[in-house]
Amino acid sequence: MSDTVVALFPWGDVAEEFLDPIGLRLEDFAGRMTGGWLFGYAAALQLAGYTPVIVCASERVGEITRLDHAATGTPIWVVPGWRARKEGSDAAYSLRRWQATPLAAFREVLTRTGCDMILAQEYEYTRFDALTWLAWRMSLPLYATFQGGDRTLSWIEGVARQLSLRACRGLIVASAAERERIAHAYRRLRLNVVDIPNPLDVQEWQASERQEARAVLGLKADAFVVINHGRIDIRRKGLDILLQAWSAFAGDPRAELVIIGSGQDREPFAALLQESGLTNVRWLSDYTTDRALLRQWLSAADVYVTASRTEGMPVAPLEAMACGLPVVASDAQGLPDILADGEMSGGLLVPKERPQDIADGLKRLQADTALRRRLGLAARRRVEQKFSLEAVGGALDRLLRN
Repeated sequence: MSDTVVALFPWGDVAEEFLDPIGLRLEDFAGRMTGGWLFGYAAALQLAGYTPVIVCASERVGEITRLDHAATGTPIWVVPGWRARKEGSDAAYSLRRWQATPLAAFREVLTRTGCDMILAQEYEYTRFDALTWLAWRMSLPLYATFQGGDRTLSWIEGVARQLSLRACRGLIVASAAERERIAHAYRRLRLNVVDIPNPLDVQEWQASERQEARAVLGLKADAFVVINHGRIDIRRKGLDILLQAWSAFAGDPRAELVIIGSGQDREPFAALLQESGLTNVRWLSDYTTDRALLRQWLSAADVYVTASRTEGMPVAPLEAMACGLPVVASDAQGLPDILADGEMSGGLLVPKERPQDIADGLKRLQADTALRRRLGLAARRRVEQKFSLEAVGGALDRLLRN
């Protein structure tokens, strides 16, 4: 199936909606970024024998431009685009977003690349509706995936979404909670919903020797190191809850929380961290595309923690699990699917908005080295069996061929 071309459309009216908050440019997107839903799917599709191309819009190009993703070789086609103004009613904003979709340029790219099918990130999104119309006009099958967007923003979107979902060939939804939601919200539609997770290159994401990593990073050999990495989004990622939980370790000189990442809430989080008075939190506030450095931090840590309120199918915990880290996680949608068998999947799952429960889970792991080791081995095994590029590529192949 090497001649089957799959066009991947990432979230965002323009790429800058994602890139600007983390301080990256289009050149960084192509040259330095790897992993995540987008590039993970590209690698999995290649492994399954497909030819992926990435298509997006940007405010910073004046004509259709081709870049090439350094890690996978996937072509990235960028067309001129713009963001609709956020003013007036929600319905009016939805209309402006549809009007702003550069359908003619998208069509030119799909024709030029010989596209055979479209896979869009997020179906609860105006871009999905526009792509549904374009796919119909071009007689292309359209699929869509869930990565955390679960809200129709206006009544007019609600009407359009019913039509778009009816025309969609299949939905890829790894979150059981989201599958339940759409079954209720769209109960009159016969949706083809499949459970396929986001993939991870388990050969790349492997831990190095812990004490060597600690020595390089300047961490104490006997410290209890807890790590979190990803986008700095206080509300969605529950970073305020995380700091509240970590206050239980405020008087422990051997405990250190390491947070790695940046995002739209960089300044508010800096203020929140200062207000907390916590002296044993280390925040590396730049969005890093250095995967070797990130693996080094994960190799040096004892536990990974996430207190998210909202998720889709996050990749960050999978990277930690692949490096043999046990996980303490909230039950935000997507996370229970990763830790489906609890401790047998490599982690401790706690209710959202419960900082004390997160603290209790961390303290339990701090006190029990054998438990950490057992959960870390289970975490690695879980990722290898369920989330590898080979497993996800095979599942995508079965979906797209049918």
